[in-house]
Amino acid sequence: MKTDITTTSRGPRSWIVLDIESAVLDDTAHKRYQAMERWVPGDDKPIRRGYQRSEDPLTCPRWVFQTITTAAMMVLVEDAQGGVDVSRLVTLSAPDHDERAVLAGILQVLADAPADAEICTWMGLAHDIPLLVSGCLRHGLTLPKGWGWLAHGGFHRERHLDLARAYTAGMKMKPIHLAEVLAAVDIPGKITCPPFAVTGLIYAGRWDEVQEACEVDVISTALLLARWRRLTDARAEADAVEDRILRRVAELRAGRGYIGALAAHRHRRFAAKFAKAANDADVLAPWLDQDAA
Repeated sequence: MKTDITTTSRGPRSWIVLDIESAVLDDTAHKRYQAMERWVPGDDKPIRRGYQRSEDPLTCPRWVFQTITTAAMMVLVEDAQGGVDVSRLVTLSAPDHDERAVLAGILQVLADAPADAEICTWMGLAHDIPLLVSGCLRHGLTLPKGWGWLAHGGFHRERHLDLARAYTAGMKMKPIHLAEVLAAVDIPGKITCPPFAVTGLIYAGRWDEVQEACEVDVISTALLLARWRRLTDARAEADAVEDRILRRVAELRAGRGYIGALAAHRHRRFAAKFAKAANDADVLAPWLDQDAA
């Protein structure tokens, strides 16, 4: 028996590249947890027996007690030729936004995105999405229509591309840092500060630097997405997509401290392409250099 399977062709794809920064800024909820455990901190019992300090949730608040301070989102949209353009680059951050306003802004970007837009993250299933869901739960916020699946952990085969999972075969390979992948494929990243410094910047209230670090992670993840996409879509060269993204970022975030480094990367990439093209011409068409007879 022959079975005909009808498939609906998909329109241009779009992605929301998301990154969230957070820290424990208020220990009120954590103190409630300590009270539930009937545990009172003291010099004679700094941690529970058998625990390292960083492992003991009574002395080291875990992620559920963190406050979201900053979020950056880049909305990418395909064109008919396979190119990708940046339609929006949104940053929401303290001190201008409290946690609820940051979360509401994220939800608004999701609501305004093209139909069937996908979320793209690095380690989003283990960080960004749980923080987003936890924050929305605390503040009584409702996910936009079409995004309810985020409430179930954020795993969706077609709507959430967690590049950390894609890169490691669903974490079957040992988990790695974003900076390791960026270095391996020569994508600029962590330009303004190392990853471990962001929490200190939050505690110091150096919000411009926190925002820049968050934006750089989104930019780097978008460039990595351009490489990953090339694995299954040969319509546009990854370098061409990368260059377009970087040009748009320079327009949208002129004056940011990382723009000079991105411009230098673009120049170096272009110079390498130009040198290769010139070398190929010398080898394949040496007569082009000869004077016309």
